[in-house]
Amino acid sequence: MSDFIASVKANFNERYPDIHHAIVKHYFTSIIILVIFFAFILRYLQLNIGLPYLYFWDEPLTASNALQMMKTEDYNPHFFKYGSLMIYLNLLVDQLYRIYLSLTGGLASVENIRIEADTGWHWTISHPSFYFSNRFLTATMGTATVFITYLISRSICNRWTGIISAFFLSVLPIHIIHSGFVTMDAPVALFVALVALFSILFIDQKKIIYFIFSLICVGFATATKYNSGLAILLPIASLIWMSYRDEIPRQKFYWLAIPCLPAVIFLLVMPYAILDFPNFIKDILHQITYYKTTGHPGATISPGWDYFSFQIRKFYQNIGLIGTILFAIGLAGTIFRPVLLLIILFPASYLLFMSDMTVNFHRNFIQVYPFIAVFAGVAFYNLHVALAHFYPKLKKPIPIICLAATLVLLPRAYDAYQTGIVLHNARDTRSAVIDTLNAMEDVQKVVFARELRVHGQDLKRLKCDYSIQSIEMISAEQNKVGVHYVLPAEISQIYTYHHEEIQTKQAIIDKIHSEHILQYIEQNIGKDYIKQNAATMLDVFSTSPSLIIANQIPHEPLHPGVIAFDTCKLSPTGVQINIRNTATLRDGVITTPSYDLKRGKYLFTFQANKSATPERFQSFIFGEYETRITVKRLNAFRKHASIKVSIFADQALLTQQIFIPTENFAQMDAFFSLEKNQRVSVQIENLPDISASLLPVETTIKQLKIETVRDKRRGTRG
Repeated sequence: MSDFIASVKANFNERYPDIHHAIVKHYFTSIIILVIFFAFILRYLQLNIGLPYLYFWDEPLTASNALQMMKTEDYNPHFFKYGSLMIYLNLLVDQLYRIYLSLTGGLASVENIRIEADTGWHWTISHPSFYFSNRFLTATMGTATVFITYLISRSICNRWTGIISAFFLSVLPIHIIHSGFVTMDAPVALFVALVALFSILFIDQKKIIYFIFSLICVGFATATKYNSGLAILLPIASLIWMSYRDEIPRQKFYWLAIPCLPAVIFLLVMPYAILDFPNFIKDILHQITYYKTTGHPGATISPGWDYFSFQIRKFYQNIGLIGTILFAIGLAGTIFRPVLLLIILFPASYLLFMSDMTVNFHRNFIQVYPFIAVFAGVAFYNLHVALAHFYPKLKKPIPIICLAATLVLLPRAYDAYQTGIVLHNARDTRSAVIDTLNAMEDVQKVVFARELRVHGQDLKRLKCDYSIQSIEMISAEQNKVGVHYVLPAEISQIYTYHHEEIQTKQAIIDKIHSEHILQYIEQNIGKDYIKQNAATMLDVFSTSPSLIIANQIPHEPLHPGVIAFDTCKLSPTGVQINIRNTATLRDGVITTPSYDLKRGKYLFTFQANKSATPERFQSFIFGEYETRITVKRLNAFRKHASIKVSIFADQALLTQQIFIPTENFAQMDAFFSLEKNQRVSVQIENLPDISASLLPVETTIKQLKIETVRDKRRGTRG
């Protein structure tokens, strides 16, 4: 058998000498290209997760802000809780994609794009393709991080070590998932890895250009996520290293460049940190208070050892037992390769720095994983050295080491690919229900619960007529033949105070008889990647919620106290709605319950004011000083902001008026008449100020009131 293989090999080399020469010459290049390509495929497979719905809290903070800039041509992000670099990079991608859509007829005007600034709902995503293109940018940067990890590890040891390190990071699930969302974590890992690479090259090749590049990347990293500014320790350490070896002249220039160059780069890519300095400082102070004192619901822990041990456990969960052993073996190699001290410097310092915080999101540590991958690769190099030392007769231990690395990493690569395929093919239940309805017979019309927020892209695929109403409004209607109802199986919330509203909605759903439930749709996707919300969340995004398709809904007459209102009173003169906790037009529209009113003349009174916060005092320790921050915000209505009030009688539009508030507190009146007894409801909608550069008004409802109008001439009610 061996003779046969040898003859085939000799015959191939003789017939195709150029191919054989190219393979031998570019052996390592071919392997690393395959690793990088595989890394990109794993990240690309998950780019459509959830779309046209959003599954990640922070994506709009970058993507929607970039779209807002494109729509308004106002390049002040008005948001500085994160750095602005990724917002501008995504804006560049959006502009390029906008040109493509314009050429292909896919977008008539940017005014057709609707985001939070247009609806008030944070997770509004009218054109999911823009989010996909933004995710593509993040995936590309995540893939680039894999290549930079290869270069770092190769610079420290050799090409084999670099390939193993790159492969380790390429199949790491936590890095894959965060390379598929429009967030800061994967991109900042790229910039921090670049800082490490150029710092090592500066030590290795003694060229000033690498030192300058490392400082430039520190500026980029800080302008992406502020806490990554700690990466400045790497060029400082490299300069100390070179100074100790007395291998650089003009040391004053180097030390002067350390604070100045990153600051210049930071301001170049974040100019509004100066141009909008008050808001920049306000958001910076908010983040300091948030991370050190306030905390985050469900993600807060005591600083110090509790925080430190929590993150260590998270690292262990993500790299596993084998990854932990490899990291330990690689770390032991620091004895033989002191330059590895530079690699451990940032992860160790960063972990200690973050351990003084209270918000424990592990995604803040994505930038540490390329360094862990480097140590995993170095571990195999150390094993190679040990084999060569203890078994000198083993002339070629490298193949054995590579085989061991393959056996360790291939199962993880297979699992990552399989998970990627699942995520790529998975669809949100709200998308899946459209196909189910299209395949069903005798469906004349579909009524969707407004609470599901079914996307317009899905609704366009429906082959029959449809309407969208709140659960209470659906239940108040009489069931009709051929009408199917799509409702959430469970209603819940995270922050909202309208518990009575949720209880009312859930009670209606629970009363649906099993014989009237035609389909129960539930989908569990990416269980290791995404936290599942089987319930439909009223106040935040929903992740593939469980749905019900029914042909009959229990009839429940509307009564006071539902649909975003805690208290509501009926009186002989009409309807008065008093709100105990107030209600905000979060999604741009609020619809009142319907009420039976007799014929006559009525006055609708609407009282509202701009969402405002009272004075807030927050104290925290910063260094040796105790600082007290006072925040007082009371924004007036913007000049062109307006509110549309629509009054419906028996679901037909009776009258509609647009109010332009001019004061911080406004009362608006609308008269209407009923010629007969009818059911009346009122819809209030925020109209965004497209021409303005500021964020839209959030209206806080203070009071809604419908009362009869007395006929003064006759002294009786109309």
